[in-house]
Amino acid sequence: MSIAMPAATPLATSTTAPAALATPVAAPPRPSDHSSQHRALRFDTRVPRAGVHKSAAGEVLLTDALRLGADRFAIAAIWPRNHLLSHRPEARTSDPLLLVETARQAAIYLSHSFFDVPPGFPFVMQDLDFAIDTPELPGGGRAPLPVMLDATCVRTITGQRCRFALEAVLIVDGRRCGRIGVRWEVLTPTRYDALRRRAAASAGAGGGVPATGMPGEPLAPSRFGHRKERDVLLAADPALPVGSWRLRLDQSHPVIFDHASDHIPGTALLEAFRQAGVLSAPGWTLAGARVAFHSFGELTPAVTVTARSDGRFVEVGAVQGGRTLASAVLLGGNRC
Repeated sequence: MSIAMPAATPLATSTTAPAALATPVAAPPRPSDHSSQHRALRFDTRVPRAGVHKSAAGEVLLTDALRLGADRFAIAAIWPRNHLLSHRPEARTSDPLLLVETARQAAIYLSHSFFDVPPGFPFVMQDLDFAIDTPELPGGGRAPLPVMLDATCVRTITGQRCRFALEAVLIVDGRRCGRIGVRWEVLTPTRYDALRRRAAASAGAGGGVPATGMPGEPLAPSRFGHRKERDVLLAADPALPVGSWRLRLDQSHPVIFDHASDHIPGTALLEAFRQAGVLSAPGWTLAGARVAFHSFGELTPAVTVTARSDGRFVEVGAVQGGRTLASAVLLGGNRC
């Protein structure tokens, strides 16, 4: 899924709790619904890769989806034993960004399978927000973890524009563990190409220091719970002020660049924001976020990631050539 320009609603700069983190948008379904939905869903096979815009079968999380009403859906997924970016194998909890990736795939799958969006139509993410209800998301131990989303998905067509909004509750083992909201727009290939040409021209793409490179010295992967250096997306740069880092990207990364992209994937910016949060406050872990995507991130020039923290909330941003690509308020918890 691509990054949108511009976002519908800018973020406030205050470090007070955003409303999206404090109040669930979708009411949790009745507990009696959870078990019946779970029994009807299949968890033994993944949906087709093309249905969620993935190249590698191992990156597909969704296994099934059922329509429960005009706009209500039950969605099944399997979370891998290790996290999206090869977290340490001893980690016993699930990565909150798995919830984001599950909702992202659900947005694409529902659009194609239940709302007749044709294959090949680009999706543009506008904004998202999520919150984890429990101190730590349950993990699956050595086995993959089955999870379910109880979701509403609403389509709005205005003139030539087709927008969607998904609100979902995360259910693990029959228990609510969090919620997420995602907003996106579907474009025709012709309109997307025109939008990308204008965005690239405005950004001066094609010159300067590449954004997709490995600038500076990478930080230790263990600081972020990772095992591999390629999963570290921030690098220190003495030319930048305190609380700023260079984005470092490897276009051969099997998760972030699962398929060829003409722009910086939103997955990369979300993980970079999480890493900036970890660096901003000792013992900080991601527990929720409100994220707005403002403009496409080009593969050139370089991107600067900034963070400002009050200990619990972290305001982050990604800037390229004077343009803000994305901004967010992250809600954190502390490691026990």
